[in-house]
Amino acid sequence: MALETSKVVLPTSVATYIKDNAKDTSTIAALSPSTPQLFTNADNLIFDGASEAEVVEEGAVKSSYDQPMSSLVGKRFKVQTTTRVTNELQWADEDNQLQIIKAIQSDQAKALGRALDYVVYHAVNPKPGTVMAGYSKLVDDAVQIAATDDPVADIDALTDALALGEYDIDGIAMSKLWAAELRKLRVPATGMRMYPEIPISLKPGNIDGIAAATSGTVDGRKAKEATNVLAIIGQFDLIKWGIVRDITAEIILYGDPDQTGVDLKAHNQVAYRTEMVYAYTVMDPKGFAVL
Repeated sequence: MALETSKVVLPTSVATYIKDNAKDTSTIAALSPSTPQLFTNADNLIFDGASEAEVVEEGAVKSSYDQPMSSLVGKRFKVQTTTRVTNELQWADEDNQLQIIKAIQSDQAKALGRALDYVVYHAVNPKPGTVMAGYSKLVDDAVQIAATDDPVADIDALTDALALGEYDIDGIAMSKLWAAELRKLRVPATGMRMYPEIPISLKPGNIDGIAAATSGTVDGRKAKEATNVLAIIGQFDLIKWGIVRDITAEIILYGDPDQTGVDLKAHNQVAYRTEMVYAYTVMDPKGFAVL
């Protein structure tokens, strides 16, 4: 039976695999757990937690405090990736539509994962590399730290920037450039590496006892304008994110689906398209410091 062009809703196991695979390229997915999302503009109520205990003498009047409240509306965005291939690949997939995903999931899943970081950190549409209107940049709203020639001092400056705040530091996202610089540092007296946690692959599990992730999304290498970001540190569970709608795969046999000016049928091609919808909210950008 020939393949149809209707969308195929992936089984849960495949959707889970794609989301987990996204952690290889998305530092947010690696450092902040995903949360279930509804297809609505979620209004997040925020309690500032200003209460303190009061010692009350016998017969004394008990005082109270006003609980300030604010709210944030989550943002949604749809991401898609379309891959053109020769229609000869279609023949191998006719017996099992799931094979379509097996052929393209590694490349497309990484692209979907990268998109989460690009939008939240830089408000950048990764394929064209352009800034998205109406989206705020975490790297602009966070505490700013200017980099120096001393990476060790820079790490101290990042932690100092958040030391007096109310948030804990539970993760650090590093650009590959900065991770490589840290890996080169050695103790003068012994020649041992200062950060042996950073392997040659530049993918450490932790740095100084906190979770760490490295990706080219941190410095936004696909952005048309350089971001100059080296690292982002902070309480990553302040980033609430999740997948709103099922990840779907679509097989396109005809036309010009990605507006390249090249007709699929005329060039013996088929297109595989994967789509999903993200939702996210950054509860407080000041819970992060950016180098």
